[in-house]
Amino acid sequence: MRLRIQGEIIRPTGFGLATDIDLDLDGVAALVGASGAGKSTFLRLIAGFEPRAPVTVEVDGERWQTAGSGLPAHQRSVGTVFQDSRLFPHLSARANLGFATRSRRPGTRLEFDEVVDFLDLGPLLEQYPHELSGGQRQRVALARTLLAPARLWLFDEPMSSLDPASKQEIAPYLHDLCRRHAVPIVYVSHSLPEVLAMADHVLVAADGWVSHVDSIGEFSTSFANPLLADEAGAVIDCRFKAFDSRYRLSELEFGAASLFVPGDLSTMGERILLHIPARDVSLATSRVEDVSILNRVDGVIDALNEQGESVLARVRCAEGQFLLARVTRRSVEELRLDAGVRVQALIKSVAVRTGAP
Repeated sequence: MRLRIQGEIIRPTGFGLATDIDLDLDGVAALVGASGAGKSTFLRLIAGFEPRAPVTVEVDGERWQTAGSGLPAHQRSVGTVFQDSRLFPHLSARANLGFATRSRRPGTRLEFDEVVDFLDLGPLLEQYPHELSGGQRQRVALARTLLAPARLWLFDEPMSSLDPASKQEIAPYLHDLCRRHAVPIVYVSHSLPEVLAMADHVLVAADGWVSHVDSIGEFSTSFANPLLADEAGAVIDCRFKAFDSRYRLSELEFGAASLFVPGDLSTMGERILLHIPARDVSLATSRVEDVSILNRVDGVIDALNEQGESVLARVRCAEGQFLLARVTRRSVEELRLDAGVRVQALIKSVAVRTGAP
């Protein structure tokens, strides 16, 4: 899907948001930024809730909005989940979902049983919104959006009220849904792990401007990343090389180095994305051989970024890709770490990003 949004919106309060986005929206585009940066307003522009805004919105060449005119919200084939559930209070959960299934707008429609079963809504169907917890209401709201036909899904922090276990389960499910049904997602989040687990593209709202970051790998290791202090980590692009059945390890090619990941990843395709938390990377200025850590990568420190009592080191490794390592200020001084210093990165853990292309 081609998404083009160009223009500027200015509130009487002085708040302003401008953008000039033109990209192939394939998969999940995370929209990040500080509170009040305009993320929700950006979604409202796409959904049609800012009909008087002098902004051009085009989806696959169809002009949904231009200065002063455009398709009304109910005619745009968009499914939206807001931070609050916005369920109809006088309807049961089942009736709220049934309202969505009656929609006749064009777009992909998911099966009722599939969505209800995955989101574990069976026991809740006869209950009313006031009888549900905040997390339960949000799961019903998410299901209602998925059950209405749509060509594009807009999610405004849809999992903010869910427990960590539910988030870890639902995030890859949403990514798989958009891939399987070819329905792109624009996903607002304040959680860096959530973004790194899901996003194929990243949009950043900052200083009244929404811009596009080229890749999730670039975003994950950029010191300009507004979420960097939140569990920093790098997303790297590897190639499957071989599976060692004796040790149950997959060997992945990362430039000149090999990384070893538990399990058989041969069915995931040639390209595999890994998420490597900065806290799980140590640095050595001389080669380390006799150590139990299998994954060791040579690189050069590209830059350092002080963050309170610790320092983030960005290490240039394979083919212009980077790792992040969180080290103490004492280690920086004792090892004389600085830009240009050659190091060996010792990687203690990696996570395969499920649903990656």
